[in-house]
Amino acid sequence: MSQPSTPARRTRPTALRRFRTRSERGAATAEYAVTIVAACGLGGILVALLKSDVMMNALKSLINYALKLAGVEGLEL
Repeated sequence: MSQPSTPARRTRPTALRRFRTRSERGAATAEYAVTIVAACGLGGILVALLKSDVMMNALKSLINYALKLAGVEGLEL
């Protein structure tokens, strides 16, 4: 037969589990914040690059080349 567990044994794992959960909550939030900041920084860099005249001309040339391969002539962007 099983013996009844003491109150200290029942509460101890729960208390430890609760302590671990609390300490990891902030870490997950901080990781999300760092990821969001990095994504926003990368997005800002991409916007700045794509607004430049060199990149605009490169994209237009690429699109015109693709249109010519598809057989669409006389369309210049």
